[in-house]
Formats: sequence, C-alpha cells, structure tokens
Amino acid sequence: MYKTITDYFKKRPIYNEKFSDVCSEIKDKFNEGSKPVLRESKTSTALFEKEFGYKLPDEIDEYINLFWHAYIYGYCLNAPECIVLFSVLKKEGDSDNDILFYSDGLITISHEWEEIGDIQKYIPIGWLGYSGAWVLYEVKSGKIFLEDVDSGIDGVIGEQPIADSLCELISKLEKHAQKLK
Repeated sequence: MYKTITDYFKKRPIYNEKFSDVCSEIKDKFNEGSKPVLRESKTSTALFEKEFGYKLPDEIDEYINLFWHAYIYGYCLNAPECIVLFSVLKKEGDSDNDILFYSDGLITISHEWEEIGDIQKYIPIGWLGYSGAWVLYEVKSGKIFLEDVDSGIDGVIGEQPIADSLCELISKLEKHAQKLK
C-alpha cells in the first residue's frame, strides 16, 4: 500500500482544496510539498470492529494509517464515472479516531451502506463522482466492486469486480477521462 499511494501522488498535483479546517500540522506539511503526509500516529480501526462485528481488512487499515491524504480519485477503464475514495484527513482539534466518523469517514459511510446493502460482505470505500453509487470492498476476497446504478435498485452489486484489490484500483486510477478513449 505504501508504494501504491506514494506512486499515485507522484502522478498528481496537490488537491485544489484550501484545507481550511485541516489540522495545522498536516496543512503545514502539505504546504511544504509533502504529499501524502506520513502518519506518526494511528487511528484505531478496532472502532470499526466494535460497530460492525468484524476486523477491518488489513488493506483498508493500511490505507487509513499509512498517510494523511485527501481524496484519492480518478477514472478507471471499467468504471462509468470518476471514482472517489474516502479521505484520511484530520480536522483541527480532532483526534485521530474522529476521522472515521466524519460525513465521508469510513464508519459513517459504512452505516449508510448498511441501510441498503450487506455490511458483512461489502465495505464502502468510496463512491462514483456523478451518480454517488458506492465503490465496495468485498470482505471475503478483497476485490473491488461497484454498486450497479443501472439496476435501478439501491444496494445491487455489479457482477464483475473492477479491481482485484484496493492497491490495484488505486494504481489503475487515471487523472482524466480522455485517457480512457
């Protein structure tokens, strides 16, 4: 995961965000050109286990605990829209664990998914930028699937994975849709 995330940020400029509410220590490192910012402290992913009854897969734990970073996003050949993966940035005055409960944090989006889908089989790790359909990590296999927006029914999973792992998905993301032609 370390190499995958660092390679992703080598290909992309820092985000077009002002980071007004981001922790000043992280913001300073972004302003110095660090992208992503290596984490010195950890988020307790045991909070996910407490909420949903099973341990968070190691790949997602690493995604959360290796670096501070804003959204990882881009286009993937086998996805109909831009994919946006959840952000790992702490706001000023918050704890490392608070990030899981932000509106786009892992526990919050998992509760949203749980209302329409099976949280024991799939963990939401992001969404499609236009339709808002979920990008889902299959717990059993680690494969990445999309919610099937064409079905017209919330919570239906596409038949084919778009990547065999979270690392593979991040590696596949391209900056612009025109690269897909």
